[in-house]
Amino acid sequence: MAAKRARVLLQGGAVITVISPSLEPELEKFWEQKKVNWKKKFFEPDDLEGAFMAVVATNDPSVILSVPHPTSGLPLVNSAGEASRGNVQFPAFLTRGKLTLAVSTSGASPMLTSQIKEELENRFESDYEGYVDFLYECRQLIKNSLLTKQEKRQFLHELLDESFMNEEKQQQTILWLKKLAAGG
Repeated sequence: MAAKRARVLLQGGAVITVISPSLEPELEKFWEQKKVNWKKKFFEPDDLEGAFMAVVATNDPSVILSVPHPTSGLPLVNSAGEASRGNVQFPAFLTRGKLTLAVSTSGASPMLTSQIKEELENRFESDYEGYVDFLYECRQLIKNSLLTKQEKRQFLHELLDESFMNEEKQQQTILWLKKLAAGG
């Protein structure tokens, strides 16, 4: 759980310090790559001095209880195993290129969150990334075309039709839009 939280925070550019006598393999890799700092010790409440957020990702009840509830001194707390002890929850993310979907039950049911994420993974398989890239390229070409605002809007709406999932149709559409943008 700690590595999962670290991955999300690293994507957002966070500076992370892990406080633990040992690291699991993924966190150790992050530490070796200098992506996270590591204090090789047992947690003490003073370790939070100056922190903006604490992520409690342990099964040790004494550590969970020793992290203070969110206060003005520590505005954000995420307790991975006990959502009610914090004020921040991490949604489950599904990324397909430029498409990012987030699912959360705000700690009510992590199992339901996982189930919904799995359903979304089946709905938006890995090849969906290509379709989103196609939509992006079309949008750029349409924005720079001489079409009226209404025509642009209509065409962008039409691109959402399932038939545009076909790569050959995508290529034909891009060629047509490039000709249109060139004035031809």
